[in-house]
Amino acid sequence: MTVAFPVAPRLRPLLLFAGLVLAIVATEHAVTTRPIFYQHPALPAAVVFDLLVVVPALFYWLVMRRYALPLSTVGAAVGVCLALAFWLLPASRQQPLRALAFLPALLEGAALLAAAARARRLWRAYSAARLQLGRGSSLALALEQVLGQAGVFLVAEINMLRYAVLSWWAPVAAHPAHAAFSGHRESGFVALMATVGLLTLVETAAAHLVVGHWYPAAANWLTFLSLYTVLLLVAHTHAVRLCPLLLGPQALVVRVGFVWQVVVPRAAVVATAIREAPASAPDTLDAAKVLLASPNVLLTFAAPVVVAGPYGTRRTVRRLALYLDRPQEFLGALASGAAA
Repeated sequence: MTVAFPVAPRLRPLLLFAGLVLAIVATEHAVTTRPIFYQHPALPAAVVFDLLVVVPALFYWLVMRRYALPLSTVGAAVGVCLALAFWLLPASRQQPLRALAFLPALLEGAALLAAAARARRLWRAYSAARLQLGRGSSLALALEQVLGQAGVFLVAEINMLRYAVLSWWAPVAAHPAHAAFSGHRESGFVALMATVGLLTLVETAAAHLVVGHWYPAAANWLTFLSLYTVLLLVAHTHAVRLCPLLLGPQALVVRVGFVWQVVVPRAAVVATAIREAPASAPDTLDAAKVLLASPNVLLTFAAPVVVAGPYGTRRTVRRLALYLDRPQEFLGALASGAAA
């Protein structure tokens, strides 16, 4: 009995491209390893044409256009194909590749021109956004507008490094007109993060010694990932400390470190005290999980809101569970403002 595995339509162009490339590479390998390859001077040029023209063209039509990738990915594909050509062609038959010695300089010049064009667009977007936002927010918005998804990831990494390295003595990010409500003092969040970070460092050292005895390269990658995790924990700790919930005259600014953020009108929020996490539901988000605490406040919005998450993620919710150090004080402040 044959079992058919369905393939998502979105993956079909990528799988088709991969199959065609494997077929081309297998054919070129079979040709370059036959004695007849050395008897026909035109065959090396044909191999170079297939790898440096046909394969990038397939990548352009089947992958880049289908998945809306930036044009620079074609240059990366050409670089990979050039490496394949050097690998497939014997050293004595690489004359067509030597004729392409100018290609790296040409690609570098094109990359510099593209970078200059994007830098100009980035400055214009930053100047326009700065009229309405602060410097940090306007730069983040400009990067996302100009670079797309790559800009989203770049902004996330910049924020992570900023909190991890530059925020040890930074003041709390709050406005005098807003009441700030923290979520890390009473829960022991900082102590928990310090413990997790210390244990990660100890386990990293032990794993590096054990794994490095047999696989040094794997041990180095494992150590890098572990140190990156510690850096992320440090950044998260500082972000939670420096970004409290803000209650202003007109708006409620919910910030849970740099993980979850949303701004809603103050009059469109109803808050209640809770003792445990609400039941899991598509329109409910438990933001207290990233604080390693149980929520004690439940925000219910008059209409669904979009909560911004890390690396460009989004959640549309109607209810948001939080942990606050002074929940009753927050509930009273929010109710008094609504009554007024």
